[in-house]
Amino acid sequence: MVMDLSYQKTKELLESHGIRPTSQRLEMAHLLLEKHQHLFAEEVFHLVNTHFPHASRATIFNNLKLFAEKGLLGTLELKSGVTHFDSNTGVHHHALDESSGEIVDIELNDSLEEKVLKELKESYFQKTGKELQNAKLVITLRGK
Repeated sequence: MVMDLSYQKTKELLESHGIRPTSQRLEMAHLLLEKHQHLFAEEVFHLVNTHFPHASRATIFNNLKLFAEKGLLGTLELKSGVTHFDSNTGVHHHALDESSGEIVDIELNDSLEEKVLKELKESYFQKTGKELQNAKLVITLRGK
């Protein structure tokens, strides 16, 4: 999915998330947000470096951390210790093709998602006697 994202819109997104739009941040955010993608930090480094060759690895990694902390990017850990940066921050779930490593965004009908979460919370309460607070449903389909 390609997003219509001008540099002006990217600048406004950075500012709306409380991030000062330096030239490197603007370029980096524009490259990451122009389409939905799930990238490792090293992949982001190579992507940014092809367009902005003087950006240091430390600057890119620090900006990735900042973007994630401020909610401009999501993070996704499908394998222990391996973080992907997700440019789609809307409500969605993931499907992982374990043979290719491809990650695809998937959606679930809102009412069905609410029903599943409600039933899981009730099951948790029945087993533990405790209510879950601020619970959210995270679904990752795995397969080939």
